[in-house]
Amino acid sequence: MIFRLLIVTFLNLISCSLLWSQLPVIPDFSFTDIDGVQHQLYESHLNQGKTVVIKFFFVACPPCRANAPSFQAKNIEWGNNQNDTRFMELSILSNDDNNKVRGYKNTFGMTVISAGSDGNAYLIANMFKNGQYGPWYGTPSFAVIGPDRRVNYPVFFSELDDAITLTGAEKPGNNAPDPTTVQLSIQNNNLNIADGAVRYFLKSDNTSEPKYEIIKNAQGQLVFSYPSQQYPAIANPVIVMETNASAYHGSVNSLDLLTIQKHILGLQPLSTNVQKSAADVNGDTKINSVDLINIRKVILGLENQFPNGVKSFITIPSKVNVTENPGQTINLSLQLIKMGNVI
Repeated sequence: MIFRLLIVTFLNLISCSLLWSQLPVIPDFSFTDIDGVQHQLYESHLNQGKTVVIKFFFVACPPCRANAPSFQAKNIEWGNNQNDTRFMELSILSNDDNNKVRGYKNTFGMTVISAGSDGNAYLIANMFKNGQYGPWYGTPSFAVIGPDRRVNYPVFFSELDDAITLTGAEKPGNNAPDPTTVQLSIQNNNLNIADGAVRYFLKSDNTSEPKYEIIKNAQGQLVFSYPSQQYPAIANPVIVMETNASAYHGSVNSLDLLTIQKHILGLQPLSTNVQKSAADVNGDTKINSVDLINIRKVILGLENQFPNGVKSFITIPSKVNVTENPGQTINLSLQLIKMGNVI
């Protein structure tokens, strides 16, 4: 029985290899990605022994957007463009310029190679839309190009692993670099903060999504592995704090009002940037009687939020960058500040 299975497997491999050898050879093409890097299919990738995986999409395409997290995860699975594969997203529309594609990429935290109309991506898409390599099924569509310049198209997303493997590419497996251990320390001046009042997230810089909440481990520490299944690789990763806590907190009282008043009168100026940041509860970069009034209203229960969208808590800095150091631990820190609390 085992011998029979081995024979069947061997015959399947031969059959697949024959099918691959019969696929058409794609001519060389070039494009410029959204970061201004020029890519020549042959010289930049295939001649380097890399397999190219292309997703044809457009920014406003709902199925493309729904597939984006899965395509990014597949890219990570195959080594995040650091091993045998190069994952790309090329827009099919002439009005999808690089700014639109960049916004799409940032929204989904993509680390694939991306190009819009500025980089002539749509001209490459036209090569496939004319049916030269197989029927065009719309977007998203996927093509796999091996180092031997043969192109497999169309490939359904569920078939990508098999199609990539046929080119000779291998997943990183045990050769993948170890993740970075990220340890986040919070300096909070021994504030007693209710669970869930303040939360920390890993996200892509300058975008709201995707984001992944950093959960304390059994020892109460904010420690996680990056990249990992729970915290996948994203473009320009940063850690930020978010809160919807009420402006009132037991740490803010009349002593804070007195200390801020002395600062305003010039009797005893606030000495640190942390104190000055905490005193400016309306966010106008000034410390004056308006701040005193707003803090007093919060203490008396007349208001439960500070004006102008100022949150109950802020951090200094507002975010910290996550820089990978495979197999090592990086220590990051944020100083948590309770607005209104200056003592």
